[in-house]
Amino acid sequence: MSRIDANRALYESWPFDIQEAVLNGKIVAGMNAEQVRMTLGEPSEITNRNGRKGPEEVWVYRTGGGLGSNAVGNVLRNTTIGLGGGLGPVGIGTGANLGTLGVGGGSEPVEDDHEVVFQDGVVVRSDAGK
Repeated sequence: MSRIDANRALYESWPFDIQEAVLNGKIVAGMNAEQVRMTLGEPSEITNRNGRKGPEEVWVYRTGGGLGSNAVGNVLRNTTIGLGGGLGPVGIGTGANLGTLGVGGGSEPVEDDHEVVFQDGVVVRSDAGK
């Protein structure tokens, strides 16, 4: 809301459907960079790539606390944690496998990353602000 208040005149100059999307934190096809910035703020990263229909500019928003591509994430990837306990002085153990520890790492996106993809200055698709 503060981004809208800081740019009220610009916001009110946009079509109603765009105003509504911005107000609700939604990204819709056809938005321009100003509209996306007002909705989500500054991206964490901007990259360029070749898409099926030509060059794309991709804005990445990182919102999670995942470990990303750091060394700890790579070391702990797919680590299984077990919980066990002993009975009596002989140490007979019972165990319960708690499953796999889910840690982001490497070049895979962290679960809370979102992308906004632009072609020719307008949004063509996004998984952010759904």
